[in-house]
Amino acid sequence: MTRTGKVRNMMLVEVFKEFINVIQENKKYTMGLLNQDGCVISCSKEEYIGCHFDINDSNSNNMFHEIKVKNKYYGYIWVYGDDENLKMISSLLLDSLTTRLMYEINTNSLKQKVTKDDELIKYLINDEHFDLKHILDLINQLGVDKNKTRVAVYIVNNKGFKEEEIMHLKLKPDSKEVIYSLLDNNSLLLFKDIPYDLEIVEVKNYFEKYIRSLQDWGMQGCSYLVGSLQDKLKQYIVSYQNCLWLKKNVDFSVDEPLFFTDYLFEYFVSKVQFDDVRNIFDFYKDRSKGIDIDEFTNIAKQLFMNDYNITQTADDLFLHKNTLIYKLKKYEKIFNIDIRGSFQGKVLMALIANALSQYQKLKQVGEKI
Repeated sequence: MTRTGKVRNMMLVEVFKEFINVIQENKKYTMGLLNQDGCVISCSKEEYIGCHFDINDSNSNNMFHEIKVKNKYYGYIWVYGDDENLKMISSLLLDSLTTRLMYEINTNSLKQKVTKDDELIKYLINDEHFDLKHILDLINQLGVDKNKTRVAVYIVNNKGFKEEEIMHLKLKPDSKEVIYSLLDNNSLLLFKDIPYDLEIVEVKNYFEKYIRSLQDWGMQGCSYLVGSLQDKLKQYIVSYQNCLWLKKNVDFSVDEPLFFTDYLFEYFVSKVQFDDVRNIFDFYKDRSKGIDIDEFTNIAKQLFMNDYNITQTADDLFLHKNTLIYKLKKYEKIFNIDIRGSFQGKVLMALIANALSQYQKLKQVGEKI
């Protein structure tokens, strides 16, 4: 017998032993589990274990039914009793055992898939041990399309996840291509695929709908951090790291998704070390007295997000276009930079805004600067 066959046989015996507890309460019937050769391998009466029966010899006192689940044969169920309803009773017992066995098979299959997902994600987010050959092997075993673009979704549940709800995610119709792993009791990482024909501008809306479907599935009370689009296996870790950056740097709330793409300005300026630039921008700190630093920072962010389109930025800030231009002219004069016409000026505005924001935070906590 193959290893798979042995595992299947062991599972069947365990299920049967639980199942016959019901039968043992009714002394009218004896029920046994037979292998393909007609040998009793488990029974409600232990003295029958090891006996052989002719499975073709069903009669008024002995009924034999073949056990078949998902086109695989699991031996026979034998029911003995001196009862005119034996045929009907044995058929009901077969249906009940088959249903119970199918549940165990499906549960076992889900556990195996989730375990492979865990292993796959462990390799995908470990940059030092990225084993492409092993990753592709796991992807093939899971039946996942390696060419799809995916996005990391980092889900935080402060109350902790239940193993069953995580395992049953595989049953969601729109999660067939999802790879996921429970990183710890409170953190679940998904790599969610997107349709091939999905336009980039539709991605955010697509994930908002998907997250709502997760909440409808039962995952309420969680925080959802969404990373960047990545179409290469090697780059999935980048999308995951984007989620970690959000977790560390941005305040997030329950049941409201947070998108990394909404914080690109903050992300890029955060890559500039404050200690590296504070001396350079100390001059601007003194010149910024009298301006609203929060407003200045917000304008710098919105300009960046809108590719320095003044009209769109004014709309997003609920300002008249001329009002925004007036403010930009004031900033240009104060800081002696060309925000509207120079690439260097645009970069400087972003860096100055970040530096002033950092100064303000340090001042608020009472640190000397």
